[in-house]
Amino acid sequence: ARSLALVRRLVRDFMRRHAGKLALAFLFMALAAASTALRAWLMEPVLDRIFVARDASLLLLISGVALALALLKGIADYGESVLMARVGQRVVTDVQIALFTRLMRADLAYFTAHPSGRLISRFTNDVALLRNAAANVLAGIGKDAVTVVFLVGVMFYQDWLLALVSFFAFPLAIRPIIGIGRRMRRVSANTQVTLGELTTLLSQTFQGARLVKAYGMEPYEEGRATGLFERVFALVDRANRTRSRAGPMMEALGGAAIAMVILYGGHEVIAAARTPGAFFSFITALLLAYQPVKSLANLNASLQEGLAAAQRVFEVIDIEPTIRDLPGAWPLRIAG
Repeated sequence: ARSLALVRRLVRDFMRRHAGKLALAFLFMALAAASTALRAWLMEPVLDRIFVARDASLLLLISGVALALALLKGIADYGESVLMARVGQRVVTDVQIALFTRLMRADLAYFTAHPSGRLISRFTNDVALLRNAAANVLAGIGKDAVTVVFLVGVMFYQDWLLALVSFFAFPLAIRPIIGIGRRMRRVSANTQVTLGELTTLLSQTFQGARLVKAYGMEPYEEGRATGLFERVFALVDRANRTRSRAGPMMEALGGAAIAMVILYGGHEVIAAARTPGAFFSFITALLLAYQPVKSLANLNASLQEGLAAAQRVFEVIDIEPTIRDLPGAWPLRIAG
C-alpha cells in the first residue's frame, strides 16, 4: 500500500504533465515490440518455403520484409529512447525545483537539524535513483512487457501446448523476485543515508581545511572518511549481490524451458506432427522473449530503489515551516 501511494504521487505530481510524450513513447515501444514478434514469425516461411521447399520466388519478398522490420525497430527504438530520456530528465529537474523551493521556505531550525550534506544528497543521489527507476519501470512496462506479450502471442499461434510447456517454471520465480525487491529497498535506503553522511563529512572537512591543518587533525579526518567510504562500499556491494540473484534464477528457469521445448518440439518435428519452420519460429520467439523476461525480473528491484529515494525526497517536500505569516498579516515595514 505504501509503495502504491508513492507511485501514485509520483505520477500525479511529476509525470502526469508529460502524458503526451509518454503516450508517444509507448507507441514507439509497441512498434518495436511488434517488429520483434514479426521477426520471430518470419522464421516459419524462411525455413519452410525457402530452405525446405526451395521456393525462390519468396526470396526478395521475405528479405524486403526483414529489412523493413529492422528499419522500423531502429526508428522506434530511437524515438522511444529520446522521449524517455527527455521525460526522465524533465522529472528530475521538476523534483529538484520542488525540493529547492520547499527548502527555501523552511525554518532555520530545519537546517540546523539536517546537515547540508544530507540535503545535497537528496538533490543528487536520491533524484538520480528516482530518474533511473522511472526510466527502467516505464521501459519495462511499455517495452519489455509488450514485447513479451507479442512474442507469447507468436508462440501460442504456433503451438499453444508447447507454449504452456515452456512457461511452466516461470511462476516459481515470482515470490523470490518480490523478496529481492524488498531487500533492495532496505539496502537502498541505508545506502542513501550513508551517502548523505559522507557528503556532509566531505563538505565540512573541505570548508574547515584551515582548522584541520592548524590542529593536525588529518589522521582523524582520514579515519572518519575511510570508515564512511567502507560503509558505502559494503552497502553497494550488498545491493549488487542482492540485485544479481535474479539473473541465475532466470537463467536456470530459461534453460529448463528451452530444454523442455527442444525435447517436446523436436519429437513432434521428427514425427512430422509439425514443420521445422513452425518449430524454429516458436523457438526464436522463446529466445527473443528471454531477455525481456529477464529485464522484467529485475524491474521490481529497480522500482524499490526508486521508491526508497522517492520517500526520502517527499519527506523534504512535505516539510512545513513552523514560523509562518498569519492570514491577513500586514507587510513588514522598516521605519526610516
